[in-house]
Amino acid sequence: MDETRQAVAVKPLTPKQEKFCQVVVETGNYNEAYRQSYGQFNNMNPNSSKRQAVILSKIPEIAQEIDRLREAARERHSVSVDTVTLELEDARMVAMESSNASAAVQASMGKAKLHGLLVDKQQIQGAEGVRFEMVIDGTSEDDKVRSEPDA
Repeated sequence: MDETRQAVAVKPLTPKQEKFCQVVVETGNYNEAYRQSYGQFNNMNPNSSKRQAVILSKIPEIAQEIDRLREAARERHSVSVDTVTLELEDARMVAMESSNASAAVQASMGKAKLHGLLVDKQQIQGAEGVRFEMVIDGTSEDDKVRSEPDA
């Protein structure tokens, strides 16, 4: 007996099914994903939308797409302070090897900012006649002056 396997054609997802998968990954809420993708907001019993969301999530193509989108999101968000630090150090080393001091300094400054060693400071200037008051621990400088005993 000659056994031949027939390729199973995978049906492409409908636009609503695609949106369902995207919202599941974005929100983590299958019920909300169903309501957003199928337009079922106020006119459907919440239990019905939950039931429909479960049914959709069990369709193999939809489950696979949700897994694929989740993996892509994990890869996109795998950036960390450590990975950026390594990239900046690599850039600094390349700049040093090519005798590009300016680029090396920029990479070093980027690492320092990333690790909180440098803070950008900006001067704030108000319109003429506008008064700024510094408040520390809920007490303004004026309050401290008023509460000090007279000499």
